Amino acid sequence: MSATREEQEIQQRIFADKCRRLHTHLLNTKTLLKDIGEYNRSKWPVHYPLARIARAHEAQTAAGPTAGGSSGLRRSNSMLNSSDATLVNSLMPTPLRRSMTTDDMSEYATGSNSSGQTAATNGSGDPDAAGRLLDPSDLSVLKLDLRLSYHADSDVMGSLEESSIARLFDERLTQCEVHIDKLIARVTDKSSKILVTGDLNAGKSTLVNALIRHDILPFDQQPCTMLFCEVVDASQNDGIEEIHAIPDIQQYNRLNPLTYAVVKMSDLEDIVMENDEQYQQLKIYTKDSHGAQNQSLLHNGVVDVALIDSPGLNRDSLKTTQLFARQEEIDVVVFVVNAENHFTLSGQDFLLNAGNEKAHIFIVVNRFDAIRRKDRCERMILDQIRDLSPLTYAERDELVHFVSAHEQLAADREGTDSSEAFSRMEKSLRSFTLEQRFKSKLAPAQRYAMNVLFDMQYLAAENVAAATKRIQEINSLLREGMPKYEILLQERKESSQQSESILDGSCEEVRRHTTTHLTNTTIHLQDIAEKVAYPGILSLWSYAENVLLTMVSHLEHEVSECDRFACFTIHQARDELARLDEQRRALDSDSTATEQQNQHMLSAVPAKDEGIALLDGSMTSVTASQIASIGSISNALDTIQLELSDFVDLDFSHNWGALTSISASASLTLLASKSMAGNVVTLLRLSSTMGTATARRAMVAAAALIGIGSVFYMVSDMDATVRRKLSSRVSLMLRDEGFVQRHADRLTTETSRAVRPFVWHLQHTFQRMVEAEEHKRADHLRRRHVAQDAQIYFDELRLKAQELSNAIRSVSSNE
Repeated sequence: MSATREEQEIQQRIFADKCRRLHTHLLNTKTLLKDIGEYNRSKWPVHYPLARIARAHEAQTAAGPTAGGSSGLRRSNSMLNSSDATLVNSLMPTPLRRSMTTDDMSEYATGSNSSGQTAATNGSGDPDAAGRLLDPSDLSVLKLDLRLSYHADSDVMGSLEESSIARLFDERLTQCEVHIDKLIARVTDKSSKILVTGDLNAGKSTLVNALIRHDILPFDQQPCTMLFCEVVDASQNDGIEEIHAIPDIQQYNRLNPLTYAVVKMSDLEDIVMENDEQYQQLKIYTKDSHGAQNQSLLHNGVVDVALIDSPGLNRDSLKTTQLFARQEEIDVVVFVVNAENHFTLSGQDFLLNAGNEKAHIFIVVNRFDAIRRKDRCERMILDQIRDLSPLTYAERDELVHFVSAHEQLAADREGTDSSEAFSRMEKSLRSFTLEQRFKSKLAPAQRYAMNVLFDMQYLAAENVAAATKRIQEINSLLREGMPKYEILLQERKESSQQSESILDGSCEEVRRHTTTHLTNTTIHLQDIAEKVAYPGILSLWSYAENVLLTMVSHLEHEVSECDRFACFTIHQARDELARLDEQRRALDSDSTATEQQNQHMLSAVPAKDEGIALLDGSMTSVTASQIASIGSISNALDTIQLELSDFVDLDFSHNWGALTSISASASLTLLASKSMAGNVVTLLRLSSTMGTATARRAMVAAAALIGIGSVFYMVSDMDATVRRKLSSRVSLMLRDEGFVQRHADRLTTETSRAVRPFVWHLQHTFQRMVEAEEHKRADHLRRRHVAQDAQIYFDELRLKAQELSNAIRSVSSNE
């Protein structure tokens, strides 16, 4: 007996060490989950293989009803229908994951090739899965619930963007973290909790009563348990048998009477059967009627054990949901099956859900005494168990028992011996709960953590592959886009130079033409005035006015001619810029996104057609000067008036020329026969012969004759004088006010104002194209950097998950 006690102490120390180690590994697993969640939210939406999961599901569906061994399950359960079968199939994990032992799973996860990479394992034979850890259908814990469609080409699958998948995945990670917290609490809890559950009216309360040899829980032929009833040994309540009705299980404290209400045994049945949500749970402290500790489950002398009787599945949706959540806090699940009904759909769902972490389920087939063909019933139920929990089926001799709890209670009342089947079931349950505590208490946490880490390794490998593929795609895009970018830069430079050259050339051409043309016009104003007919001396004033108006009209006409030349030059410049813009459009013909980015620019800067309208407006503005007042042509001419000096030319340079001609004609004979000196001598001799008085009179007469001739000449040449004086006066006024320079500047400015928007539009559009291309390249580089970081991160994550899974596996290496 001392040896047995020493053995138990050694086992307890080993178990405590494993609890400590597993607790540490669970914390590290939770840290990895948090890290992935943060990375998923802030840096890289985790890539989830939706399409390949869908293909795996379709392949499994196409394989027929025998695939996965699920046909027997559905044929043997008359309660299943086609729609429900689809739901079960969507929840059911692959047989590969369910059939693995702890060692098998670890070997599966840690198998590596010569290069140190994780060995490829793909049951579907998909060549794309080479080098991947698992087949996508093997995801269990981190598998997203996407039941709307399993078709890879469906609208639902196509509409799920990365951000949506990332949110779903983040929610899944949060659920895993919460569950790991519960596992940590279970690992650190030194007691063991046994959940007795099953379908309605399966005999759960009867089984609990039979296990403690005490008729404490009410039972009936109809469903009666409405809330969870936890049965523990009275030694946990100072040896006092008592029933505590707990309103809030989180606040419950045995030492604080305010957190519970004491219920009399006589009122227990009413509370259990008619609970109106006043209480969440009953805690029943009772004494086990077994005589010895080596037979009692509750009072075992090793560990505190609680038996929890639960409401039946499908009682209502709320109770069923609570039951699914409650099993996560349980160490051992005792699933009670009615031998008459086998496994219902709700029972299958529960076992599959619990199987995510509990590879071994303790199954009790109750009311087996009522079955006539027991061998057939046993065979059918075992076939179902094989599909639902392969590891349970593998150890069916210890974990699956066919009993009658009602018969056991009747034997206890009569004081007769227990049935062999029930005694064997009790012994197996006690061994499973107390002696195999690693398998019953720690193995579920280990299994769940390893499943999480397996999923992490698969998703890490998947995301490494996705990141690598994205990097390759981005590098390809960058290489393909570089020639276009370089051409775009060169074209922008050349186009900018050409457009500026067109603008400068147009302005220079307008300035040159205007300056030359108007300068020649002002110089030759007198020639224009000669076109006015001279009506005679009596209409001299009217003639002068006509000459002045003719010169001014001519100036207006010539300015208008310069305006028209400027318009023609603007049109030419516009056409040349339009050709450049067409070349630009040809470059951008395959860049729809760039065109969209340029829409706001095109709305502000005229496009080709809008530019024509603008140019036409500019033409109207320029050519309006043709009908403007004289002030628009010359400010100096705006107030010009005729003056007397315009009719008298005191500049005798013109008259002396004429008079000299007359005198030369009169004395042509004299001057032609002799030399100039001889003529002078002859005149002096003549004057000396005639006498002084006579000579003086002759000279006065000659002077008078010359004066009269000059006056006559001036009167006869009055029209030329007016033309000459007015043209000189107008030319001088125009030169003083800078007439030519002002109009040259005006038309140059108008030309620049009309052409410049097209130059800006072309340059800005090119700049937008370059910026769009640069933004695209910058975005590619940013995405490549993110993908490179993700590649490194997920590769390290895969290694961390693999090392952690090996560490968790080692917890059971010396079991």
